[in-house]
Amino acid sequence: MSRTLAIEIATRAIAVTNPANRGLRVLDLLEKHGFDRVAEPGIDIVSDQPRLVSWLRDTFRVS
Repeated sequence: MSRTLAIEIATRAIAVTNPANRGLRVLDLLEKHGFDRVAEPGIDIVSDQPRLVSWLRDTFRVS
């Protein structure tokens, strides 16, 4: 996943007010961009944008 796309997804997810729903928003955005479903990231990850960007890039690393 490109850094730009990871930042876009993280920014949109962090905008969700309820932290418990941010993980679901991440999964929804990933699906809209054509990525396979994965386990929902933990609340500690979706509450911190830099960690979320890093998680996205690590999880969807292009080989």
